[in-house]
Amino acid sequence: MLKETTLCMGCMCDKTYDGACKLCSYSEDTPSIPSYLRPKTFLNERYIVGKVLSYNGEGAVYVGYDTATGTKVNIKEFMPDTLCSRKRGEDEISVNTGMLPLYKTYLSEFEDLNKTLMKSRGMAHLQTVLDIFTENNTAYAVYEHINGIPLSAYLSNSSGVLTWEQIKELFPPVFTTLSLMHAAGVIHRGISLSTIYVTDKLELKLTGFSISAARTTNTEIACEVYAGFAAPEQYTNDVNGTWTDVYGIAAVLYRCLTGCTPTEAIARTGSSMLEPMMINRNIPSNVSRAIMRGLNLSTDNRIRTITEFVDKLFEQPKYVGIEKPLSKQQEKKLKKQKKERAKTIAVLVIAGLVLIAFAIVFAWALDNGGKDKQNPSDLSSQTVEASQPEATSASTSSTASTSETQPTEEAPSVPDANISLPNFSNRRFESAKSQYLNTFTFKEEWEYNDAYISGIIFWQDIEPGTMVSQGAVITVKISKGPSIVELPEYSGLSVTEYAAELNALNIKYKIEYEKTNEVPVGKVVRCSKSVGDPVSVENSEEITVFIAEPMPEESTVPGTVEAPTETVESPESSQPESTEAAPEAE
Repeated sequence: MLKETTLCMGCMCDKTYDGACKLCSYSEDTPSIPSYLRPKTFLNERYIVGKVLSYNGEGAVYVGYDTATGTKVNIKEFMPDTLCSRKRGEDEISVNTGMLPLYKTYLSEFEDLNKTLMKSRGMAHLQTVLDIFTENNTAYAVYEHINGIPLSAYLSNSSGVLTWEQIKELFPPVFTTLSLMHAAGVIHRGISLSTIYVTDKLELKLTGFSISAARTTNTEIACEVYAGFAAPEQYTNDVNGTWTDVYGIAAVLYRCLTGCTPTEAIARTGSSMLEPMMINRNIPSNVSRAIMRGLNLSTDNRIRTITEFVDKLFEQPKYVGIEKPLSKQQEKKLKKQKKERAKTIAVLVIAGLVLIAFAIVFAWALDNGGKDKQNPSDLSSQTVEASQPEATSASTSSTASTSETQPTEEAPSVPDANISLPNFSNRRFESAKSQYLNTFTFKEEWEYNDAYISGIIFWQDIEPGTMVSQGAVITVKISKGPSIVELPEYSGLSVTEYAAELNALNIKYKIEYEKTNEVPVGKVVRCSKSVGDPVSVENSEEITVFIAEPMPEESTVPGTVEAPTETVESPESSQPESTEAAPEAE
């Protein structure tokens, strides 16, 4: 639905005159993209939609206006164009054939992501989600409009680089915000100069969160990665985690401090990129090393968390200059400190030895306590043992020597839980299995599910974002497809084409042939059920598909008319006999 308004659809400022806007130069004659909403579309009886600001595989972002608060906003629409489409002039989205389960899965992830961001609205350095609602067969998230510019534009308008002192002032709140989002189980995957904004108050804000499928390759929707800032695992579908965002923020610092964008991850080799301090000598060595560790191509060798990355950035460099001679007073103080430190160490060592001795005595007492409790029947054996002291002594020494030489068994080491478990619920099982073959062990359970197409994971026993160790066993439930499906249309389809349709829906079927001249040979004539009727695939309901074969040719003699004879075939018969009748009639 469109709403009449005097607002400019380019900047949402009031415009009471004809022609292009004097503030943003937007004209109402500007053509809009047919796939997206038309300017002046009214949503949720509250929001006016303006022009498209940006779009990616997940959907589009529009400039908008909140009529309830009288403020400018950004409106994000879930509209993955590989799964759905919109006809020109319409608001409703149509999901492509066979894509409904996947569309619903990604739609649910879009809503969950923005609900999590909405709960974090108290974070001043995160673009705030103000509202979430569903309409037009999709979902919308309303974001605050940031009065500012992307970091890329800010660098272009200034000297092109920032000093380390400027970085120390600007970026710590962003580090904190990222760390908090990671704790909430959210990975950004798109940190770049385009998704960090500089506000009119010279503060940074993090924007541009998207569902995981929009930021990794080989998924069912178009991938958006930022060259130079995207981690290598985003190109290969290896495990993504907090270290993926460490790569992104390290790349941003590299660009800000050196003026050079890092080489794209898939084009890099181990030593193909210069350290920041080799480009800009004013960069502290510890900062340069931390950035390079954050940009390590190997996820195992890369800094794993934002907290660790910040620690490395701000660690104090060791003093390597010439030491200044100490005064006599400083020397006395230093000697006193050394003596006190030596006393403290001695006390700790003695305390440790006492504890060890106590533990040995306690263990010995426990061991002998069991031996002292003997049954009355063992008293006779004590007499025998007393008469053989030498043998007992020899046996004891033998046992002692055996126990000394026998190696003690070490407890098995427990692997560190350092991998953030991905969300598998929106992915094809075969793809996830091959991608994480060397990382996790999958225990698979196949079930019919009306909300997911066959082969899609819809449940996992461990929550996404949980820290697990390599080799962890993950139980996943995989859809066998809907339990009841509608019989698809067959008009004009060949037996091969229709069989492919039935196989895709897991419908069990058998083929029979029917003589007819109404349908071309090899095409489907009819089925044992009507198009659109429910078919229970869970109960292995079988459908009979009748395929057209030619009618027998009519054999005639001049002056006479011979009625054609119908041949009734068994279901097993599939070869026509009419072609042999004509020569005999002649």
